[in-house]
Amino acid sequence: MNREATAIRLAERLSHLTAAGKLTWIDAGRLGPWGTWPGQVFKASVEGGTFAQIAEVPVLNSLITSYYFGVAEGKPQVFEVNVQDRSSEFFEVFAEGYPSEPTNEKLKLLRSLKDLYLAARENAKGTRQKVEKFEQLLERLA
Repeated sequence: MNREATAIRLAERLSHLTAAGKLTWIDAGRLGPWGTWPGQVFKASVEGGTFAQIAEVPVLNSLITSYYFGVAEGKPQVFEVNVQDRSSEFFEVFAEGYPSEPTNEKLKLLRSLKDLYLAARENAKGTRQKVEKFEQLLERLA
């Protein structure tokens, strides 16, 4: 199994489901620290007790941001984000913000995970609904 290709496929499917409103993400708090900074994590529950999580991991004193993506099984209250103990995870991949050997696949993985992270963040914060509500307010004022 090619981990990067699998992660790209999963991230793209999750992004499409999120955009279609068929998947809901929650803010899972901070992960880490990895290195010296924590990363922001979002997770979503999929049928059958499976969970996906996506994390943005900033690199200290840099504009570079990496992404972590994982899939696990378990109950929501048991599935906690913990760097040292990820025993319930059966798939995980890390996309370097600036790959040391930037192959096309590594760059596509980085873009796919970044897109998934942005979709998950928007979904968890209800950004689309807030913008629509704001637009309606502006229309009433006009």
